[in-house]
Amino acid sequence: MSGSDDTAEFGKMSTKKLAILFGLAFFGAFMVIQMVQGFPLGELLFRQTVTEEVTIDIKQDNICVVEPSDRQPKRIQNCPYDLHDNIIISYYEGSTSIESHSLN
Repeated sequence: MSGSDDTAEFGKMSTKKLAILFGLAFFGAFMVIQMVQGFPLGELLFRQTVTEEVTIDIKQDNICVVEPSDRQPKRIQNCPYDLHDNIIISYYEGSTSIESHSLN
């Protein structure tokens, strides 16, 4: 078999079959990259929402800082709360932003 036989084989394939073959190759490469990197896309698609009670630790001007159980400080812009207020926050696990907040 020579290289020209391979070219002739691809030439006999329909466009639809070539598109499917390319799609499968692309999907396979995508999955290998995801496996090597520990499925980072899965973390974005299936992240958990965490809701918990926290205390306002720092307030400067109109910015409040809280530190929930994940130990990652999170900021609230235009903060209506006072220092040491207990509030309820919701955030995505692993994120530094707060999705919602309210006074307890």
